[in-house]
Amino acid sequence: MKFAPLLSLLLLTSLGITGCASYGAGIQGALTKAEQGDYAGSEAIISSSLTPDGNDRLLYHLELGVLKHLQGDYAASNDLLERAAQISESLDTISVSNSFYTLMTNPRQGPYGGADYEKVLINYYKALNYFGLAQLALTRNERLDAIEGARIEARRLIIRLNDLKTRLGTYQQASDAKEQTFNQLMRIFELLLGNWVNNDDFLYRDDALAHYLSGLSFEMNGEYDDARISYQTAATSYGSGYAKQFRLADGMEEQAWFDTVRMMRTAGGYDNEWRQLAKKHLSKVRQNELNTLDGKAQLIVIEHKGLVSQRKEMSLELSVNPNLKSLNIRPYFIGYEADQLAWFWLLYADKSVYQLVTAYLNAVRNNELHLFTKTVALGPLYREAENIGLTQAVGNSMRITVPYYSPPQILGSTRLSSDGASWTMLEAASPEQMAVQEQIVRSGKDIQLALARSALKAITAASIGNGDSSGFLAFAGKLAAQLTDAAETRSWLLLPANIRVSRVFLEPGEHQVSLDSDIKNGQHYRDSKRFTLKPGDIELWQVRSMAASTGSTAVPTPETNTAKPPQRTVSDGATEPAPTNDDKAIVSEKKPTRSLPSKE
Repeated sequence: MKFAPLLSLLLLTSLGITGCASYGAGIQGALTKAEQGDYAGSEAIISSSLTPDGNDRLLYHLELGVLKHLQGDYAASNDLLERAAQISESLDTISVSNSFYTLMTNPRQGPYGGADYEKVLINYYKALNYFGLAQLALTRNERLDAIEGARIEARRLIIRLNDLKTRLGTYQQASDAKEQTFNQLMRIFELLLGNWVNNDDFLYRDDALAHYLSGLSFEMNGEYDDARISYQTAATSYGSGYAKQFRLADGMEEQAWFDTVRMMRTAGGYDNEWRQLAKKHLSKVRQNELNTLDGKAQLIVIEHKGLVSQRKEMSLELSVNPNLKSLNIRPYFIGYEADQLAWFWLLYADKSVYQLVTAYLNAVRNNELHLFTKTVALGPLYREAENIGLTQAVGNSMRITVPYYSPPQILGSTRLSSDGASWTMLEAASPEQMAVQEQIVRSGKDIQLALARSALKAITAASIGNGDSSGFLAFAGKLAAQLTDAAETRSWLLLPANIRVSRVFLEPGEHQVSLDSDIKNGQHYRDSKRFTLKPGDIELWQVRSMAASTGSTAVPTPETNTAKPPQRTVSDGATEPAPTNDDKAIVSEKKPTRSLPSKE
């Protein structure tokens, strides 16, 4: 049958058609339900949209793991996240046959293995689940078992972060490398060649918040020296590059040093060391605060704020310039978004003098916008490209796709208040920035794979049509290949865009604690909870704040240690009286004297 080869190609490529819509668009209903506080409704959509054993099986377990966490079903959440960790580990090695199939269709047709930051956040959420189980525990042993579970996850976090440092180096090593003359020269020549983005600056090489959470788990378990080490590692990470890389406001570095010194005082034997560290890293106010902690209880508030942005798909046009022996790539200038042009110009467009001149010549000849063109000079490889049929297959126009992100969201501040005092919550981590920067690092590889994928399918289509004088087979095959091309747009979308932390020391007794979070576009999220605290208590309050529709009410998660159910509302543009205290007001604090007992 004359058209049998084409039908085979169409069958292969048509399998990828269902993957062309972005992952975010496919679960948008679930994201909307989650923003409205309808976690059960969101769970139902995820369960019907994804499968536990398909190519999106990792995301199935990740998204449901977060939803179970938000519903207070911490044990079920941990089961899902543990399975996610196992899936991610098994996907580190992908078979050659599966890789070829993905190349011939689109990345969405292969299994999603997760980014490094997502793998760290699996252990992060599991640790939070164990903290939640500890608060729900009905017996002393149940509470101790849960705290022990958090401690184990802390150890796993440390192992995973140490592996990252081994593979990618620490922030200090990266800083030292920049000072070497050879590397400075290399960077100069990269700039001259138009490589304005230094990928090394955007590598996810450590997670300061994960270290800080590990310190909290060790402290709750009475392991003060291990807590000191983790707090100090967090402080060093925040100060040496983590906070700067992920655009975090000041505050967490000093907080981590404060807790480091506090653990040294609690453990004993560090009289000289803790005084030196306090003088070096703490303000006078925080140094004085160290002497006011006796008999107090601790309240640690962790706010998961907003939702991470969705990774989207951008279509680019690939063409051949035989005069310059090059391939040209540019965005389609019909129906584009400004964010797409900005992403393309930053990461792909010609910016060296030679490239700009070449692109200008292309613009004169082809009436292109030269500032938004990427020229891939083939030089002596052009003849080889002709021999394998690449230049003929590409022709004047061929569509390729790459992932991109819009600029990160700008979220407002969050204030915590109780008993007439107020505190501004500290930016501790930004999964949003992690996602965008991960994509920046991958951008070069993504466009290479997109070129290879589309070129291979186009060459295959052209070869099928060689015996067809009408050219119909080649045209139809190329069209099918382009229609089924799609970029990798999957990522863990129920993660928060930003994570805020506040650690306050309160007198024993009852306290009504309120949280007021400015999300974006004038929307506020408010939450309030009553705590009954004893001397030495360490209480954790987890808050999920999202921008829901005006007047909606979030579903409260199960709470403990509270006389009344939490009141949570979201309002658009609403205001409330500002706290009377300055945002730097410090409640008088004293050193804790009680730790959790051991199981013995």
